[in-house]
Amino acid sequence: MKSIYTKLVFIFISVIILSLVFTFFIASKYFIKNIIAEVQEDLNEVGENFISIYQINDGNNQVETTLNMLSKNYSLTIYDGSYKVIIKNNAPKKFAVKKKNIESVLSGHHFPISKSSDKHPYIVGIPFERNGENYALFVQPNFERGFFKMHRILFSSLLTTLIIGSITFLFVAKLLVKPIKALTEATNEIAKGNYDVRVAVNRKDEIGFLSTHFNVMTEKLGKLEEMRSEFVSNVSHEIQSPLTSIKGFAKVLKNRELVNGKREHYISIIEEETERLSILSERLLKLASLDSDQHPFEPTMYHLDEQIRKVIVTLEPHWERKKLQLILNLPQTKIVADRLLLEQVWINLLQNAFKYSNNGGIISVDIIDQPHECSVIIKDNGIGISKENIERIFERFFQADQSRHKHGTGLGLSIVQKIIEMHEAKIMVNSMIGEGTSFTVILPKS
Repeated sequence: MKSIYTKLVFIFISVIILSLVFTFFIASKYFIKNIIAEVQEDLNEVGENFISIYQINDGNNQVETTLNMLSKNYSLTIYDGSYKVIIKNNAPKKFAVKKKNIESVLSGHHFPISKSSDKHPYIVGIPFERNGENYALFVQPNFERGFFKMHRILFSSLLTTLIIGSITFLFVAKLLVKPIKALTEATNEIAKGNYDVRVAVNRKDEIGFLSTHFNVMTEKLGKLEEMRSEFVSNVSHEIQSPLTSIKGFAKVLKNRELVNGKREHYISIIEEETERLSILSERLLKLASLDSDQHPFEPTMYHLDEQIRKVIVTLEPHWERKKLQLILNLPQTKIVADRLLLEQVWINLLQNAFKYSNNGGIISVDIIDQPHECSVIIKDNGIGISKENIERIFERFFQADQSRHKHGTGLGLSIVQKIIEMHEAKIMVNSMIGEGTSFTVILPKS
C-alpha cells in the first residue's frame, strides 16, 4: 500500500511535469510564432541593409568592416549564379543551406516561402542583383548570442525551479505526513488496548483539529473501557452473591433433620434471592435496550397527574408496610412523552423514596405546571445521601447506602437518567444526611 507521502510526491511531480509540457505547448503554439516572425523581420532588415552597402561599394573595405560587425550576431553568405560562395563572414552557422533553396532565391523568391511549415524558420534568403548578375544572400542569427541563449536560460531556470520546488515540497509533505504517522501509531496502540496513548497537538490546522479530537476520543474510550470493566465486575458480583446464597441454603435444605421453622426461613431467603436475580436481569436487559438506541420511543399526549396517581396506588404495599404518609399535590397536567418509559421513572423514584424512608415518614409528590415545562418533585424525610455520594448515584451499580446493599441492584437510577435523557429532560437531586432527599424531574411539555 502506498503511503500518503509517496502519493503526494507523485502527484506533485506529475502536476509539475504536465504543467511544464502544457506551458511549452502553449508557448510554441502562440508565443514562439510571434518570435519567429520578429526574428525573420530582423534578419530581412539586416540582409537588406547589407545588400545596399554591398551594391554601392566596389571596394571590399566597407563590406569587410560591415561583415565583421555583423558576425557578432549574424551569419551572412552570398551565392552567385553558379551556387558558389563569394562572400561570407566567420559567424557560426546553425543550418546548412541546400542547393534547392539557393536556386529558389536566385530565381527571385524569398526564403522561407512558408513560415508555418518550414523546418528552418531562423534563416532567410534574399535575392538581389549587382552589375546585372543575380545573387542570393542568406542570413541566419548567431545561435551563441542574444535571444537564442534565452532558451537555455529559460530551460535552466525552469529546471532549477522544479528541483527547488520538489525539495521544498518533499520537506513540506514530510511535515504534513509526520502527524498522520503519529496518529496511525497511536491508533495501533488503541487497537492493542492501550487507551492511555495521546498525540502531541501543536498545530491549529485540520490535522491539529483531528489530533485534538483523537485525544478526546481516546480519553472517552479509556473511560468506557474502565466503565466496562467495572460493569462486568459489578454484574459478576451482583449475580454471584445471590447464587451463592441460593446454593448454600439449597444444600442446607437437604438436611432431613432441619426443623420446619428454619426450613421455611431458608426457603423464603431463596425466594428473595431469586427475586433479586430476576429484578437484576430485568433491569440489565432494560439498560441494554435503552443504550442500544433501538428502544421504541413513542411520545403521546396524556395526563401526567393520572399516571403518577396510578403508580402510587400500584405501589401501595410498599408504603403501607412502613405506614408512610403521602402528601400529593397533583394538578391536572398534560404532557407529550413516552408513557411507558416515564412510568418506569416514577416507579423507580417512588420505590427509592419508600425504601429509604423511616417508618411513619412523610413522602410528598408535587407537580408544578408551567407554560412550556412541568416539574415533578418527589421528596422524602428519610436517611438522606451524603454530598460526596450525590454525584455518583446515577452510576451503574453504585449504592449510597452500603448497609442496604442486598436490597437493591444499583441500576434503578441509571435507568431513570437514561429515560430522562431520551426525553431531553433534566433531573436534579437535593439531599442531606438525616433530613431526606428530593428528586426534581423537569419535563418539556411538547
